[in-house]
Amino acid sequence: MSAEFKIIIVPIDGSESSQRAARFGDSLAQATGRKMRFLYIFPATPSEIVGMSQLSREDIERSKEESARRALDKAHQAIGDAQRKTEEQVLFGDPAEEIIRYIDYLGEQSEQPLVVMGRRGLSRIESLLLGSVSEKVIRYVNAAVTIVQ
Repeated sequence: MSAEFKIIIVPIDGSESSQRAARFGDSLAQATGRKMRFLYIFPATPSEIVGMSQLSREDIERSKEESARRALDKAHQAIGDAQRKTEEQVLFGDPAEEIIRYIDYLGEQSEQPLVVMGRRGLSRIESLLLGSVSEKVIRYVNAAVTIVQ
């Protein structure tokens, strides 16, 4: 992989940590002239899927859209990007696995992404150490990763 990146991917979850990553990614995008894309993964763990089994397909889709919109709005507010165009991508699944899969896909497409993500997400357990999602991404993704405190 070349040290030169073409796009900055900022995984977000609505946490303060991901908002700090959004601000850092934005400053890096402005300094380098690279485009930035927010990546939101609607978490779908087995327990969450079981909990959604009572919902209709439309209700699940609405829940996904509302959750993504809240997290994306927070990220956009964090960078104050009313004039700038920041791309958005929303996926469904295990956050770490989907981030890794998406970044590896971009690498295969010669996008040469740089991942900028927060140290920890919304889970209190993750706050004890490096977040489990960021740790997995660092360990398994085939791209440069910057972790923002």
